[in-house]
Amino acid sequence: MKQIILIISLIITSNLNAQNASTFFPPNTGFKWHFKTTPLDSLNNPINTGVRYEIDSFSANVTYKSLPAAQVRIKTGLTTINQNAPYTDTAHFNFQGTNGYSYLKLFSQFSSLPILDSLGLLTFFRSLENWYNVYRFANNVGSTYTIITKDTTITIDTLSLPMRITMTGQRLNDANLSTVNGNFLCKKFLFKYELSYLLIINPLPPIPVSIFSVPETSYVAPENWLVKNHRRSTNVDLNGLGLPIAFSIPGEIKELTSPPSSIELISSEFPSSFELSQNYPNPFNPETNIEFSIPKSGLVRIRIFDINGREVTELFNGISGTGKFKLKWNATGNSSGTYFVKLESNGESFIRKMLLLK
Repeated sequence: MKQIILIISLIITSNLNAQNASTFFPPNTGFKWHFKTTPLDSLNNPINTGVRYEIDSFSANVTYKSLPAAQVRIKTGLTTINQNAPYTDTAHFNFQGTNGYSYLKLFSQFSSLPILDSLGLLTFFRSLENWYNVYRFANNVGSTYTIITKDTTITIDTLSLPMRITMTGQRLNDANLSTVNGNFLCKKFLFKYELSYLLIINPLPPIPVSIFSVPETSYVAPENWLVKNHRRSTNVDLNGLGLPIAFSIPGEIKELTSPPSSIELISSEFPSSFELSQNYPNPFNPETNIEFSIPKSGLVRIRIFDINGREVTELFNGISGTGKFKLKWNATGNSSGTYFVKLESNGESFIRKMLLLK
């Protein structure tokens, strides 16, 4: 009997690990991510005065570098989430079974460091741009996998230094993450970018001696993709190689923030049921609060209808995590009378009657 239970358990575990990578990406184009990015100083303390915002948009399904890809347009460096600015960059993702591929612009986050350019490393990093199997959802928790490894030689004056660049990934235990969009059960990955000096002692194979290693933790949520990313600051000292060079690679925390018009998370506890509470105040003039609970993440749509069933306005239409939420409806411009608020999510709906008195 114990053997049968063990076999069933292994089958279940295998099925869970074999979750398709595509189910973690939003199903429809038009999906937007609103991020707040907080830089970290050399001691990994947040620099709140340097906070910037980013808006990513799932714009299209395309063919990119010979592979079918989800194309995401990116605007970064915004001083406010409301700033009107053009999209200036793109990212591409491809999904094959349980693997999520990314077209990596390796070490693009270090492009602002002149010291790396003077060492000839930025040109080398750019030469590595390609498709890589980054997100391996079926990988065993705790085991490390190599995403890329490449050797090169840099020359400073008359000194030639053999180097190796490596990017590795490791799937960590799944984690519950509370965000402004609700709670998500995330797949969690630890990525490391490492530059090593290759110590040559013939006839032994080259021995890598780490110069610096930059760790980065990513949280990936079903139908939402990346919802948080934490890259630690790293101090680099090349004096051990006989080079009087020391600098810091800045880190950052990128996390979801509220879009210009958004629902507000008021409780991160997992609700037991789908519910739309009675609005308050009711009767109201001209503004009222609408609270609702979502037990399962997914598309949420909230609309207002008049007494004749005509749609008056759509208050929200987007992906939400689990939790208890609140939004406001300002009925300025609408006449007194009876209105209905309708909440739809995951194939369920809920309606409440409201009274506007002016």
